[in-house]
Amino acid sequence: MGVLMVALGLMFQGNWRRGGEVFSPSRHWAMAAILYGSGSLLIAFRAQLPPLFSVVFANTLIMVSITLIHRGIALFVGGKAQDAWYWAASLLVLISFSWFTFAAPNVDARIVIISLMRIPFFVHGMVLLRRSGRSRGEGLLFWVLAAATPWFAIRAGVTGLTDLAIVDFLKAGTFQAFNFLISGVTGVLMVVAQYRLEAERVRADLAAEALRLRQDRDHLEAVVAERTKELTRSNAELEQFAYVTSHDLRQPLRMVTSYLTLLSRKLGSSLDADGQSFIDFAVDGARRMDALIVALLEYSRIGRGNGKPEPVSLDQAMADTLRNLSVVMAETGADIHIAATLPVVEGDRIEFVRLFQNLIGNAIKYVAPDTIPQIRVTCEDEGETWLIRFRDNGIGIPPEDAERVFGVFQRLVGQEQYEGCGIGLAVCRKIVEHLGGNIWEESVPGGGSCFNLRLPKSRNAPLSLAS
Repeated sequence: MGVLMVALGLMFQGNWRRGGEVFSPSRHWAMAAILYGSGSLLIAFRAQLPPLFSVVFANTLIMVSITLIHRGIALFVGGKAQDAWYWAASLLVLISFSWFTFAAPNVDARIVIISLMRIPFFVHGMVLLRRSGRSRGEGLLFWVLAAATPWFAIRAGVTGLTDLAIVDFLKAGTFQAFNFLISGVTGVLMVVAQYRLEAERVRADLAAEALRLRQDRDHLEAVVAERTKELTRSNAELEQFAYVTSHDLRQPLRMVTSYLTLLSRKLGSSLDADGQSFIDFAVDGARRMDALIVALLEYSRIGRGNGKPEPVSLDQAMADTLRNLSVVMAETGADIHIAATLPVVEGDRIEFVRLFQNLIGNAIKYVAPDTIPQIRVTCEDEGETWLIRFRDNGIGIPPEDAERVFGVFQRLVGQEQYEGCGIGLAVCRKIVEHLGGNIWEESVPGGGSCFNLRLPKSRNAPLSLAS
């Protein structure tokens, strides 16, 4: 029985980690089991060991284990540990057993002392557990102490009797075996009850943590839902504002353009060259401002479609793009080669057409004078993504401006050289990022540019930052 208690105590001690991974009472209860089992083993070998170890030290260890049980209970229920009483009881057992073993040997006195010394700690432990009474583990430990207390009281009481028949019975092997069995079973049941208490406390802590996490999750979900609602409302208001603003701004611009044109016609030949030039500049400025407003409106509407993403054939989107650019292609004689097969990806067909039209339109526009645009569109399968490249023989982009060109209203060349509002590549980036991909520019040795699109094959598998 002593070996079993030591083994259980060592297992129990292995579950405790500094820093409160389990909780403090387990440290006391594990050591209590080890000391109680060690004391029982020393008593069991009393025939082979000197009395100092098999009697004095053995019973002192048992008393210390009783105080540790009480201390663990006190800490478990949130009470205060009575360290002074623990030291006093342990020293009392050590001194009294030394006296009644060597100075005035008396076995009966030793039995009465060790039996009675347990009772106050057991009774007070029962009171503490009764006041707490929150779990089955506490109830189990309470009843173990309740069963052990009367036994040790009876054992102390009958030891002092002088009746010869009773004395002979107490010295009989059957009673001694029964006494050892009761003491050992009580100790093992204590360890079992303490294990149960620890398991219940850990489960309670885990349940409390799980409840806190659920509450935090519910709170975050509520916050996200509220923010999403606000964002949806804000987006709707922004779209409405963009539409109304563009309409309200374009109307006076159209009036300015119309009246300037009428003024030019009315004055006719009476206008000198400077006057006609001024009117032409004003009309051109109004038209360019109108183009800027339209471009901004287009930029603000990217990704705001009500339709869900659907499979889009990029071959069909490219065909629509080339059809839209057929006039400018014929005027410039552009030489365009498209990959034999382009993939099918999820997205919005209109946005893909807008994306391709911006990239190919820029490649046709931004070439040196008297140069025939040459454009090559290739596609590579990268596993989870598609890499589509647009190579041209245009004027190229300096490496230091490779990121800047994707900003809104960022132009690298003057309006007098190439028309445009400087928003086309910003539209391209917004479309690609809305699709879950990315876009970047690389300079081509010998001139020209290469715009790279990396698109995920599925909208549910967005690109990593490493990509």
